[in-house]
Amino acid sequence: MGWTHYTLSFRLLSPLHVGHRRMGNLMQTKPYVPGKPLWAALTTRLTRDRNRSNAPGREDYRRVGEALMKYFRFGYLWPSLDGKSPCFPWAHEAFEYTFLGSYMSTALDYGRQAAEEGALHEVEFLSPYTPEGRPVFLVGDLWVREEALSAENADNQEKEELKAWREALGRIQLGGERNYGWGRVRLLSDLKEGRLERGHTVTGFRWEVHNEEVVLRLPEGSRLPAHSLIADGTIEGPVEVLNGWEHKLEASERRWQLAEAKPAYAPGTRVVKQGELPLVVRPWGWLASP
Repeated sequence: MGWTHYTLSFRLLSPLHVGHRRMGNLMQTKPYVPGKPLWAALTTRLTRDRNRSNAPGREDYRRVGEALMKYFRFGYLWPSLDGKSPCFPWAHEAFEYTFLGSYMSTALDYGRQAAEEGALHEVEFLSPYTPEGRPVFLVGDLWVREEALSAENADNQEKEELKAWREALGRIQLGGERNYGWGRVRLLSDLKEGRLERGHTVTGFRWEVHNEEVVLRLPEGSRLPAHSLIADGTIEGPVEVLNGWEHKLEASERRWQLAEAKPAYAPGTRVVKQGELPLVVRPWGWLASP
């Protein structure tokens, strides 16, 4: 069954930090929001809304997260100055000056009435305003397998848990430092209607459904709009390792562990394949060969 495409547009209301790497005392942010933090935010919102009377457990989050991975494909969110067109770090002049800021803090040693040694750190963020005071937005793509989700043979529990996804998407919080109020966004998109089967993404690429998968078609010389799992000979450029922490759920234990590391070409890497390169959109927005 087919997919419905929605264009996402958020107004950024507070600083947004998406962990990238640490350079000395500076905790750098990614200059975009990958699909996984968006998936995690919607998983959290749906799970908590469904369990308002009782505190949700790990199994509740796991069940909703897996259902979203089955019926949703989350594109990357990119900074924007108009809420429509993305601004890429490799294409926008003075991107860091326009969109990035930082916050410095330290822990205090009250016994010595001084800063705690080695505790000074600086957190980089996407700013909700440019230095000139212009508002900053986030734009991206979302695909939903609505026909399959509403079919008679669909899992009734999945239907119930995901039916309020539109309302939940309007109340998500993204990235890290959320306890300090970071990552607040306001959804601007009207999600009542979407485009079926084929069209163009926010980043300008043609997409279509093939073998029940969402497929992007990237022309030669274009730049990747997301991480792409290794495809030999078709892409050339810097490689990053996709990794992160995840819960390991077994009968005997529940603990955090590092996910399996996956090498991938970074967003902005050029396509060198002649003609068009078809890439399948994975649940968290990663791209892979069909």
